[in-house]
Formats: sequence, structure tokens, C-alpha cells
Amino acid sequence: MAKFWHAPVNVFATYSPWYDDELFTRLYDQAHPCTLVDHMRAYELWQLVEQAARLPGDILEVGVWRGGTGCIMAKRLQIVGSEAKVFMCDTFCGVVKAGEADTRYVGGEHADTSEEYVRNLAASFDVDNIEILTGIFPDDTAHQIEDRQFALCHIDVDVYESALHIFDWVWPRMPVGGIVVFDDYGFPACSGITQLVNEKRGMSGAVVMHNLNGHAVIVKTELPPQKTAFQRIFGR
Repeated sequence: MAKFWHAPVNVFATYSPWYDDELFTRLYDQAHPCTLVDHMRAYELWQLVEQAARLPGDILEVGVWRGGTGCIMAKRLQIVGSEAKVFMCDTFCGVVKAGEADTRYVGGEHADTSEEYVRNLAASFDVDNIEILTGIFPDDTAHQIEDRQFALCHIDVDVYESALHIFDWVWPRMPVGGIVVFDDYGFPACSGITQLVNEKRGMSGAVVMHNLNGHAVIVKTELPPQKTAFQRIFGR
């Protein structure tokens, strides 16, 4: 298991734009019982949705819990006039695929949720641009959206193997400029997420950023080179 240094992080920048955004503040207060994501990370998603809406593709969120961040992102899409959808994927039975890379998760955590929680929150947000996929993603449900493209992906699954499988599935389906946000990067309880993102540093065609709010962000900067017909046939 990888080891990581942990110490209090004192950030001296004080700019707090979420306090000046009355709509976001109201929506976050409304969503607060249905999310474990703090207002700083939720506001980053709120801002990224507007930027991602300029790209072709939908939004994918895996690890929905009760729907707080997914509904916030759906509302933002609605406000900017995007026709994209938010695909919200969860087992609704708790964390899956915990393994050796994960410090504290063993599986089954965060099972205190249901599709009904998410649908009720979406109704209170007056959004209909969401689609809920119930089951392990990508194993059980990815076939339902395999032909779609994604401009933004929010991965909030807490453990290494699950996050890896999601990233490997969505990355080829993202355009240049596409954004993947990993929640819980750097959290002591989510060592597997920290390990995974650190392993992605240096990958070609991407910029990997550590945001001190507990997010890691990967932005696609170029598409992989296309294989020739010879390479496709002979594998080289």
C-alpha cells in the first residue's frame, strides 16, 4: 500500500466567490442534506459545468449518494441553456470494489440512500435533464450510454479500483478539453484515490492538477494518435 504524508493544509488565499453567488448558495443549502461534498468543491463543479457546456458531450457522475452534486450540476446546465444531460450512476447499496489500496473503506459504506432520494431532490430543483443508472458502473450500466460523449465526469466512489475502471471507460469518450474531477483526493480515508491520480501524472495528452480543496482535476489536452489500418489489423 502506498504511503502519503498528511498534515494540516493552511491556504492563505481568501477569495470566496460562492458567497457572492446567491443562486448557488440557495441551491447548495437545499442540496446539503443530500451531499457529503462541501460548498467549496460543490462550487468548483458549478463553475466547471459552465465551461464544460461549451464542449460536445454530456456529464457523467459516478458515486451519487443522495444526488446533491448531480442535481446542482443539472441545474447549472439548465441555467446556461445546454441540452446536455447528467447521467447519475450509483449502486445505491454502498461502496464497491474496495481493495488493498484503500485505507479505510471495506465496501458497503454510504448505503443510506436510494433512487427515491435522488428523484425527490431533482423534483425540488425542477430539473428533468438527469438520468439515473442503478448498478455498478461501468460493469452493469455502461452499455446504456456507451455511444455517448462526455465533456465532464465527476468520480466520487472513494476507492481505487472502482475509480480506475470509471476513468478508463470515460477517458476515450471525452473530447479535447474534457474534464475529469476526482473527489476526495488527498483525504486520509481515500488513499486509493490519491494513489490512482498520482499514477496518472505524466500520462500523455492530459494535465493533472491537485486542487487543495480535496479535488484532483484531469483535463484532456489532445487525442491519441489514430492507428493505421495495418496497425488495427496486426496490432502494431
